[in-house]
Amino acid sequence: MKIIDSTVITRSQFATMVAVNYEDRRGNRKRWHMVTREEQPKCITGRIQHPDATIIVPYHRHEDKLVVIKEFRVPVGGYQYGFPAGLLDPGEDLAATAARELHEETGLELVRVYRESPAIFSSAGITDEAISMVFAEVQGTPATHRNGDSEDIEVFMLDREAVRDLLKYTDIVFGARAWLVMDAYVRMGSGYLTGG
Repeated sequence: MKIIDSTVITRSQFATMVAVNYEDRRGNRKRWHMVTREEQPKCITGRIQHPDATIIVPYHRHEDKLVVIKEFRVPVGGYQYGFPAGLLDPGEDLAATAARELHEETGLELVRVYRESPAIFSSAGITDEAISMVFAEVQGTPATHRNGDSEDIEVFMLDREAVRDLLKYTDIVFGARAWLVMDAYVRMGSGYLTGG
């Protein structure tokens, strides 16, 4: 398998659709269509370890609760349960992005970062978008007045039992990474979130 080159099909403000030419394992030339957040896909630039965005896993230590958001997401045509998230601005590090997005989406303040994941991919069949998960201690009272016009967010502070109950619903939509984190929190408690 070998990547040959890529061609931009269309570009918008936040995404670029490209066609990637590659050789399969038998040497046959093939084409793969995908979406990237960058000018060129990571398979061309080699920036595989560079996250485009961060997802913040907020733990309110004082309340001993996980902060979960319910947000309208256009691709699912409705609401999805997950965590605050956002794109990194040029030159911005993960902690700064996490603090900015957390505050904009939930009104909460980042106290400290417990740990960060490397760049991870959740849908490599269609996109090279990479995210880094930031597990963080937060403080304050939830507020959504800083949400932009295209953000419709409700903030919940949930203890383990409330998260366990939420995960039982089969008629709501979860973000994949959020579901996995919530499931681990239910099974292992706050030590999973804090690394302790």
